[in-house]
Amino acid sequence: MIKADPNRVYAFGEPTEVRLEAASGGVVTLCHPRSGKGGCFLLRQSALPRLHELLGELATRLQALAHCGPEALDLKVIGSKTLVDETVRVGEALHLKIGKQQKISGGVLAYFYSDSGRLRVRASDVAAAPVVASPPRKRRVLIVDDSAAVRKVLIHVFKTDPELEVVGAAESANGVEKMIDELRPDVITLDINMPGMDGITFLRQILPRKPVPVVMISSLSMEDGDQVLRALELGAVDYIQKPSFGELETVAPQITERVKAASLARLDQRRLGGAHAPDSPRPLTDQALDPSIIVAMGASTGGTEALRNVLCRLPAAIPPIVIVQHIPAVFSAAFAKRLNDLCPFEVKEAADGDLLQPGRVLIAPGGYQMRVKGKGPFRVQVTDEAPVNRHKPSVDVLFDSVAEAISGKSSIGVILTGMGGDGSRGMLKMRENGSRTIAQDEASCVVFGMPKEAIRLGGAETVLPLHDIPGQLVQWLTRRA
Repeated sequence: MIKADPNRVYAFGEPTEVRLEAASGGVVTLCHPRSGKGGCFLLRQSALPRLHELLGELATRLQALAHCGPEALDLKVIGSKTLVDETVRVGEALHLKIGKQQKISGGVLAYFYSDSGRLRVRASDVAAAPVVASPPRKRRVLIVDDSAAVRKVLIHVFKTDPELEVVGAAESANGVEKMIDELRPDVITLDINMPGMDGITFLRQILPRKPVPVVMISSLSMEDGDQVLRALELGAVDYIQKPSFGELETVAPQITERVKAASLARLDQRRLGGAHAPDSPRPLTDQALDPSIIVAMGASTGGTEALRNVLCRLPAAIPPIVIVQHIPAVFSAAFAKRLNDLCPFEVKEAADGDLLQPGRVLIAPGGYQMRVKGKGPFRVQVTDEAPVNRHKPSVDVLFDSVAEAISGKSSIGVILTGMGGDGSRGMLKMRENGSRTIAQDEASCVVFGMPKEAIRLGGAETVLPLHDIPGQLVQWLTRRA
């Protein structure tokens, strides 16, 4: 047994028992049960400002020891209410798996067993301080927009949701780095065109140093689509078209839902600011793929980058591919054009009657539903219909049509990162009809919503990290001699 010194990080590769005792503050532990690696630190209340630094160091060391991602590490915390609440907030920001939380008053004496993650507290020390069940913590929102009227509207929108709390508002991105340190937001809403430092510059320069999920809320036109796509490439989680005052009652619930989902998003530190994001991943093979199979794909939050990474790794000779990406109406054409510039095959925004053909990807236009119709040759039907699952286009609409029109063995369904459950039921129908299906795994999703629901319903034949999905498609689509 070793006795822990206050405010010092311990990480163990071998089974170790640690005694942690303090008159104030608390105990924070992390464990990777599968490998038996664990660690901890004893934090005095006076050292609370160092919590992010110490927990980040512990998480980094254990990931190296256990060869795992942060989501595989179990976090436990015992201590004062302030310490527990702040540890949970930091743990969520680091994408750790939140486990046991125990709030006590006074001192703490605990024993940590690094191989199992067990944390034992001496009952006599906490008998007078029972566990307190905490209500769900509000997600802290920082608004950045140069329009005072827009800031006022967004504050009003977020106040209507009991799970959101506006902690600050700024008219420029110039001072936001300091506000992040002081206010510790869970999510930032960011305009693109602002005086001084604009939103794109913020994402490129500040986000790598201050990784906080960002939702772009702007009123750009179709001609500005490249700026939106650039923002998403630089690490923004989502984009929302700025609503008019007349639309507020209708769109407010959608805005709050997407901001809440973004606040829980996993940020890929490697691509923040674009420093390590290649314009176009290399294709895995030059071999032609089976042109008789139709691939249907669906994505939402985080999907523009996920789709780019999948499509750019496919060869020029692809089978027909149809895609629904939840995207504002004015930007689906720009998104298709961007992919067309990057990929070795044609990518276009779908028009009613477009033919599904090898070497072509059709992306559903924003604000419309898209189906596959016919008995061969197949075409897309693009219609102005009501939203399904609150989405237009809807992944379920596309997947349902594929299940109905195409023999199961002649189609593949892929569902990628996104909030909610759109596409999950349609994927189940495809699989029940004989299609092969893939869902993106939790660790590589920006938001693990749509794939999670597809997996829960049994619609996913296989679950893969994003970087393995192109290889699986190539394997399934390679013709055997």
